[in-house]
Amino acid sequence: MTSTKSAPGRPAGRPAGRRGKVRKEFWLDPKALRRAQVLLGTTTERDTVEQALDIVAFRAEVQAGVAAIAGLRLGRRAERA
Repeated sequence: MTSTKSAPGRPAGRPAGRRGKVRKEFWLDPKALRRAQVLLGTTTERDTVEQALDIVAFRAEVQAGVAAIAGLRLGRRAERA
């Protein structure tokens, strides 16, 4: 859960922890958002979108790793004497 304590100079009720974030406004399919929320087990729409973005980035890392090992030549290990 996000903290609602305000830092000095910040309006009361504004969540802390927005450092490094940007505000975006866009239209999403509510059924797709709800499905993702259920599948991810998130409690807020914002957490759902953030976790989905993290998964997309992770998928790219996995694909790069698979591509890197795809070219490896795997052979039988030398038998020990």
